[in-house]
Amino acid sequence: MDRKKFIKTGLLAVSGFYFLNADLFQAMQPKTDSLEGNVIDAPILIVGSGYGGAVSALRLCEAGKKVVMLEMGLNWEKSGIPFSSMLKPGKSAAWLKKKTIAPFMNIFSLTPFTGTLDRMDFEHINIWVGRGVGGGSLVNGGMAVTPKESYFKEVFPDLDAEKFYSTYFPLVHKELKVNIIDEQFLKDCPYYQFTRVGEEEAHKAGFKTIRVPNVYDFQYMEKEYKNEVPRSAFNTEVIYGNNHGKNSLDKTYLKKALETGNLEILDLHCVENIKLNDDKTYTLNVQQIDTSGAVVSDKVFNCKKLILATGTMGTLKILLQSNAVNKFPIHEEIGKNWGNNGNFMTGRNWVKPLSGGTGAKQSTIPVGGIDNWEDKEHPFFTEIAPLPMGMDVATALYLLINRVDKKGEVSYDTNTKKLSLNWDQSHMAKMKENANYFIKKMNRANGGTRSHFLFNNGFGADVCYHPLGGCVLGKATNDYGKLKDHDNLYVLDGSLIPGTIGVNPFVTITAIAEYCIENLIRQNEFA
Repeated sequence: MDRKKFIKTGLLAVSGFYFLNADLFQAMQPKTDSLEGNVIDAPILIVGSGYGGAVSALRLCEAGKKVVMLEMGLNWEKSGIPFSSMLKPGKSAAWLKKKTIAPFMNIFSLTPFTGTLDRMDFEHINIWVGRGVGGGSLVNGGMAVTPKESYFKEVFPDLDAEKFYSTYFPLVHKELKVNIIDEQFLKDCPYYQFTRVGEEEAHKAGFKTIRVPNVYDFQYMEKEYKNEVPRSAFNTEVIYGNNHGKNSLDKTYLKKALETGNLEILDLHCVENIKLNDDKTYTLNVQQIDTSGAVVSDKVFNCKKLILATGTMGTLKILLQSNAVNKFPIHEEIGKNWGNNGNFMTGRNWVKPLSGGTGAKQSTIPVGGIDNWEDKEHPFFTEIAPLPMGMDVATALYLLINRVDKKGEVSYDTNTKKLSLNWDQSHMAKMKENANYFIKKMNRANGGTRSHFLFNNGFGADVCYHPLGGCVLGKATNDYGKLKDHDNLYVLDGSLIPGTIGVNPFVTITAIAEYCIENLIRQNEFA
């Protein structure tokens, strides 16, 4: 049996075993909200519980403001439903899908449920987003990377970079509980063989590597390795949620906001569209759903102040759809300067197959990166990513993050009633060139082949984890996220970043949200 057939057969066997033993209890119905009725008045309303929404909620609550937050996904902590692992996908694995939607190897069947991971498919790119209280923090790998100051200045020439690097980024690191893995533990732990091999081969090829901080608690990780606590990173948990160890937003910003007593979070509430009223307040049409996706209640929310923080794609959908349905006023810059943060996945096969490969056991939490950003011809940052398949497949997986010199644009198609994305091969040409350069240089130095097994022709050009832009700070908004042509509407999420930041973006998104909400509160915008 050849290698490709062996891996596929093994995965099919594993998936069959786990699916037959899956817990198939009925979909949980939503609990009764403390905000009762179908017409609800909320002076300050935040839509979305990701990084921007969580920051906004905490700072407003600390300022004594009462805040209502709407989240279309499930409150997993309150539900009592555990997150599922990559090798045993269950309820948390996908948003109302009948099959898993990971970037590859989707051989697992599912019963539709409001899971943590969703995918938006366009002609030339697929975009993965998080669903649930905590947003993308539930499903990302936790890589807390601060962008290079020189590139931050290039992307945001009008911001005070010195203040961001002395104040906002350190604040974010503290609030998100960012920490770094112990080097001796990394050296000894068999679950990080893929990192050690990746770094060793990168050095041999002449690349520079860096240690990457994370929001996963590495002290907890050391305990789970010793079997002193339940395993999570060592139990293939990550893109469907982590049951332990990871400091996602529900354990940091949102927890602190709730402890003030000023925040009410309503989960499974999907905003359909927004109306601007004559008195410059807003009315939101909202559907409350159950965990099977069925609508259980149509609601109307009225608010004086509205913060959109549903992530790049969510915020653009709400604004553009509201414009199409309700003639909601939007600025001409809405939808422009969109980018995939230079995301481009690739991989290599036959990586040290005679000396243990990349490891049968792999932690799901990445801690290593390749920094080639100073190369003027081929600038990129590369995450040395895990590929936990439960067996040694001698395959290295990489997520390249590149510049985005040609931006895309998002619009709304009134015929399909879906977002439309102007994004094609031409936007990714330089990214592919960088990936090809990287893989060839790695293979020349270390052996191996381009990973046709993982991706078509070895290149995952259609994989996007980091959509950015569309409501760019200072273009579609004022200097602090207030949407132009509006007095009481603010955007505080990844859509403020013009398509690229050069690294995994959530630390930057959080820092910009801190900066914006601090200044908005100082200006008495929420008085």
